[in-house]
Amino acid sequence: MSQGVNFLRVIEVCTLGILTGFLYYDVGNNSSYTGLSQRVGLYFFSTTLWTFTRMYPAVGFSHNWFSLSLVELKRRPSSLGPIVLGRLIVVLGLESLWPMVYVLVCYPFAGVFGSIKIVILVGLFLLLNNLCYISLGSVLGVYSKRIPQGMIASTIFSQTSLVAAGFYTTLPPALDWIRYISPFYWTFRGILKSCLKWNDTLECIKGSSEVGANQCFLEYHPAIDQYKERGLHVATYNDSSSDSISLEFVALILLLFILNFLIYAKAWVTCKRFERQPDPEDVQERRHALPVLNTNQ
Repeated sequence: MSQGVNFLRVIEVCTLGILTGFLYYDVGNNSSYTGLSQRVGLYFFSTTLWTFTRMYPAVGFSHNWFSLSLVELKRRPSSLGPIVLGRLIVVLGLESLWPMVYVLVCYPFAGVFGSIKIVILVGLFLLLNNLCYISLGSVLGVYSKRIPQGMIASTIFSQTSLVAAGFYTTLPPALDWIRYISPFYWTFRGILKSCLKWNDTLECIKGSSEVGANQCFLEYHPAIDQYKERGLHVATYNDSSSDSISLEFVALILLLFILNFLIYAKAWVTCKRFERQPDPEDVQERRHALPVLNTNQ
């Protein structure tokens, strides 16, 4: 059964990669302004795909997992650590491979396989994004009393984090902080930084003397200015932050840790509640041990 499920998962991921690759076929070799928009669209679609694909199933799975784990936690509170850690290891083991498989299948068709380093970086960002949203779905599944409530909360949280990424519009100043707790924002920013460099060139009507009569530096594309206004500093000359992706990796790992800590905290609070509650069997034994008063005298 497990081998069958894994085989079907391979078919699913490879099929998605092939379809996406054909939809964005050879966009990496299109050096026009339209080609840049299509490449960014590919990066955005890939990030979106590995946001929702496994998050919603995680809500129901984690809700049922926590309900079953309550029985063991009530009987043996000391098993809290192994139960939570075991779940985390299983999730990491089962879900870490697929984003990389998707990238290795999709991106050669799209013509953005020029550097294996960039492909690996994109795969790692999608991997962390996938794990963060699986963890988000798991948190909402564990904390929700019913699965439909967790599904509704997942939609609200995921769509909010999507808008906060800066792809669609600029957030009002009062809501600007939301982007920093959005895994999608850090993932999309990291992918753009990995794939777009300021010295990349595009075809244009009046080019720069440094790169050619009909070539312009990527930095001068209007979309780059829009991204800067939305907190996505990419492809900027003499700006070291537009090339560094360390902050994006650290932010995603930190969000992943916080989300899984929330799952542990819920299980820990539940264990403490069980410890404060008297054992029904113990109460029954104490009742039998009480002396029986004879009221007939």
